[in-house]
Amino acid sequence: MRITSFMLFDQMRKSFQNNLGEMSGMYNKLSSGKKIGKPSDDVIGMMRAMDHKLSINYNEQYKRTIDDAVAHINFAETITSSVSNALVRAKELALSGVTGTASAETRASISKEIAQLRDQILSLSNSKLGDRYMFSGLRTDTQPFNSTTFNYQGDSGIINVMIDKKAVMPINVPGSDVFSYTLSAEDVIQLSDGKYVHYIPGAGTTINVEIRDTDDTTVLDSFSFSNFIQMTDVLNSALKDNNLLRIEGILKPLDNAHNQAINIQADTGGRLNRLNDQKTRLDEGNLNLKTLLSNTEDADMAEIASELAKAEAVLQALRQSSARVLSQSLLDFLR
Repeated sequence: MRITSFMLFDQMRKSFQNNLGEMSGMYNKLSSGKKIGKPSDDVIGMMRAMDHKLSINYNEQYKRTIDDAVAHINFAETITSSVSNALVRAKELALSGVTGTASAETRASISKEIAQLRDQILSLSNSKLGDRYMFSGLRTDTQPFNSTTFNYQGDSGIINVMIDKKAVMPINVPGSDVFSYTLSAEDVIQLSDGKYVHYIPGAGTTINVEIRDTDDTTVLDSFSFSNFIQMTDVLNSALKDNNLLRIEGILKPLDNAHNQAINIQADTGGRLNRLNDQKTRLDEGNLNLKTLLSNTEDADMAEIASELAKAEAVLQALRQSSARVLSQSLLDFLR
């Protein structure tokens, strides 16, 4: 009889422990709002939830990278727009300098504004974002253009950043692209007085210019430049020196320079559109991942409350039945 009573007591103890353990888990789910509190609750579900969280974290990092990239490219686009405007103004001034009504004094006066435009383009080319030069390629600690010779001192390096698992985006434009253009072959134009201007590709971004007589052989003047700053400096000197041939010779390069600036603006605009689209995709992806994560680990409060009510009813029944059993066992023991 004592053995039987002990067995009954042990069974009731285990029933109480199991019931209380289940109720404790339900209370934890209600307080945390999560149905998975530890791996043993749902190993597969926890692994799935961890995978969703990792993907969400990666997407958030990509979004921060995109924000930084947008700041860089927006800045470059603003600079390029200013360069484009400066080149348009330089072309306007050059045209006014070659009109028949312009005098040497007028051209000398125009040269002063051209010098200001040259210095403006130089300043823009050496712009910084934070403590880094924007247009030095990978040499972000080096001033892109020399302030005296106007030579390019950076490199052609491209800075790429990850905007998704398998997608990168260049966030910079080297100064050799923004402030220079190249010719694939020699270009020749004829001036109104029959003379010829030859634009000959040199090393890198250097353009060699030869102004020839009407025989297209005798070289009357020659000069060269490798970027927009040097180009406007040539124009400045030509205006001061009343050199009409050189002023005419620089008109087409000014057009080419402006076209190059527009092309760079189009490129940066395309990058910005792609970045904005990618950020939208990441936002949508995170929204879907968070829904999946919620479905995986969030508890159904109504369902948990219902299960808890049932568990409490079972606990109450256990208490009542155990009280009767223990009372009967005590009587049997006393007999």
